[in-house]
Amino acid sequence: MKRISLIISLLYHCSVKSHAFFPTTTPPLLDVPVFSLSTLGDDDDKSASTGKIRSTMNILSYASPISIKPYRMWSISLYKGTLSHENFAREKRGVLQMLRPEHAYCKGTKTAGEEALAQAGELIRVLGGSSGIDVDKRAVCAELGYAWEKLLPEEEEEEEEGEVEWPHVLPSCVYYLKLELVGDLIDCGSHEVALCKVVSMISDGEVQNAADELSSLSTRKLRELSIISELGRVIPLETGA
Repeated sequence: MKRISLIISLLYHCSVKSHAFFPTTTPPLLDVPVFSLSTLGDDDDKSASTGKIRSTMNILSYASPISIKPYRMWSISLYKGTLSHENFAREKRGVLQMLRPEHAYCKGTKTAGEEALAQAGELIRVLGGSSGIDVDKRAVCAELGYAWEKLLPEEEEEEEEGEVEWPHVLPSCVYYLKLELVGDLIDCGSHEVALCKVVSMISDGEVQNAADELSSLSTRKLRELSIISELGRVIPLETGA
């Protein structure tokens, strides 16, 4: 009887296919919210043409909450050699903005009150596909109907004297997180990682609970619109589908 059981067991294991594992150099394709980091220049109202360092915004590829006590902490990754990296390393603070789908479609007014829809992805391409060193992103965003605004909750009419200055922000974002660097930037090769304390969280007035975050813009949507590639890079208009 034991011999029969052993034969059955061997036959069973021989009939079951083993799962094959293969090495790959292709990273997993993630679907995550799209964030933009706003950072402060030398003078928040000047451009590089005056000798001042511009305030700027980018599209941030990597951002994630990492702790909630004793205070909320997020990690963000900054690409070396960019104005966003330079500004954040110097000022040690910035505003993380969670974008809405409308930012992908540029549903804004262009200039002088003229109602117009910009080409899909134009705002994202400006923020994520150009350098603030070469492009005045504040001016271009205003032309697309997204003039930068001072980030002040409704109960505050203006910043009190002596308060820390924060950069301007894009209108209509789901959330704005004021971040301050904790410790030093961590060198990770092409990027440096910043561990940040969340100083405050501000919504645009429409967010009532965490479920409202589902209305945020996603990287999947940007890929579907051929605004970014599967590698997460912005696709220029001349090569986009």
